[in-house]
Amino acid sequence: MVGVGRSGRGNPRHSRPWRRILQYAAVGVGGRRKRKRKEGEMVREKIQIKKIDNTAARQVTFSKRRRGLFKKAAELSVLCDADVALIVFSSTGKLFEFCNSR
Repeated sequence: MVGVGRSGRGNPRHSRPWRRILQYAAVGVGGRRKRKRKEGEMVREKIQIKKIDNTAARQVTFSKRRRGLFKKAAELSVLCDADVALIVFSSTGKLFEFCNSR
């Protein structure tokens, strides 16, 4: 038997391969597993969701998040073969739209 030594107990890496399979199955396809952070490693800071008071910073954030939202909508459309449409109005009232074209 693979991984069995003289003691008969076997190598723990090979004795129960189903544990590794179940570990991945519990995560799911494309799921994220938590990993331990190394000492001194930088961590992305969580932002507090509230209105941004600085007008210029608010506009920059709106533009970046709008692009990200439209990208996610396009990915959803492709991955799930779904019809997706988004309508977004900025704080100045400007209209931004997205619809998938097939």
